[in-house]
Amino acid sequence: MKKYLLLWPLLALAAPVAAQHTEIQARAGVGLSRFGGPDAQSTSFINYTDFPGASYTNSPYGSRWGVGVALGGRAERVSARNGLLAFDLGYEWLQSRTNITALSGAIPIYSSYVGSYSADGSTALQTHNLTGFLGFGHRFGAGKLNVDVLAGPEVAYVFNFREKGSGSFDYNGSATWSTDVDHRAFNRFDARLRADATVWYQRLGFNASYSHGLLNYQGGLVGGSRQVYARVLRLGLAYRLR
Repeated sequence: MKKYLLLWPLLALAAPVAAQHTEIQARAGVGLSRFGGPDAQSTSFINYTDFPGASYTNSPYGSRWGVGVALGGRAERVSARNGLLAFDLGYEWLQSRTNITALSGAIPIYSSYVGSYSADGSTALQTHNLTGFLGFGHRFGAGKLNVDVLAGPEVAYVFNFREKGSGSFDYNGSATWSTDVDHRAFNRFDARLRADATVWYQRLGFNASYSHGLLNYQGGLVGGSRQVYARVLRLGLAYRLR
């Protein structure tokens, strides 16, 4: 009898540990990105030349949302009281957009006159991102649905800046312009704050998250102090692998 009495406290201590478990999740969806801050612009102009690959957008850090791709995998620890600790690794191909309203340049290239012309079209600043997110939160239950809510720091390695755009401008009736150049920005890390929510039905979930960048993408600009910060919204599906 004494042995059974000693067993009950041990079982009481072991029960919360047994109730904890780790889930492995995968996610895929769209990544919407833009730049915020006082120097992020919704419109800009093209510095144009006839020489191939030399035209560029004056301010490509656009404040308009562009559509990209977001992929990721997550390990999530669920405690006995539905507390959550998650680590998420992701890859994202993102692009912000800037509308073009004017073009400046010497046309043709050997002309000494630099003119300004009305223009249309848009430019996208494309980046590749590797992200790591450490999230803390809670799992809420509502019938057959569970909702995971997380928040925490995110670190991103942002690389392969490339500017691509096209449109037309008013020159002798109509002419076209295009840009396709590696951007002047250097490879960099970005620190962000991220909020993340997933609605689960059995193994399938709908995931939404928002990342608010804290580091200035033009902080290394010599002779200037422009301020532009990343803003990223992700929408997609998630799946519990186990």
